[in-house]
Amino acid sequence: MMPRHSGVVPQSNAAPYTIDIGASVYQPRTLVKVRILGPQYRAFLLQARKDGDTSPLGSWQNPPENTQLLQCFGNLGAAVTHSNTAAKNNSTTFLWFPPETACPTAVKFVATVAQSREIYWLNVRSYPLPKAPGIACCGVKFTYGISIITTLLCSFLITGCNS
Repeated sequence: MMPRHSGVVPQSNAAPYTIDIGASVYQPRTLVKVRILGPQYRAFLLQARKDGDTSPLGSWQNPPENTQLLQCFGNLGAAVTHSNTAAKNNSTTFLWFPPETACPTAVKFVATVAQSREIYWLNVRSYPLPKAPGIACCGVKFTYGISIITTLLCSFLITGCNS
């Protein structure tokens, strides 16, 4: 999440940005709206992560104008970033799709936000977004066919699924 701006270091003061989450809980198959609030910014990198982990989680959908999806660890849409340096602001809304398997008890959204090439902040974090109560997520998907069977079983039986 570190920009490759040679000779430029991240800001050491507190970021003027916060991450706003348009939900109080998350659940599989339900999109979550996320915004970066603060002054206009020109570049960013945004991921969802299991609290305390560095691997991206879930996927981003329908990137807004002047943004694009990134592939991380073989997951297209694991992160969303800028596609150009056009100004972005509080009205830029990102849509995150939670994972259907191995969903953690809480996720955090983490961003690098740049006002310009020389001025950027690392590790802008949201508060933890908990999983909705009573939601069970299965641990592993093996193949498409087995995935459907596993998902159906998880819908009716909690046995073998993580809560």
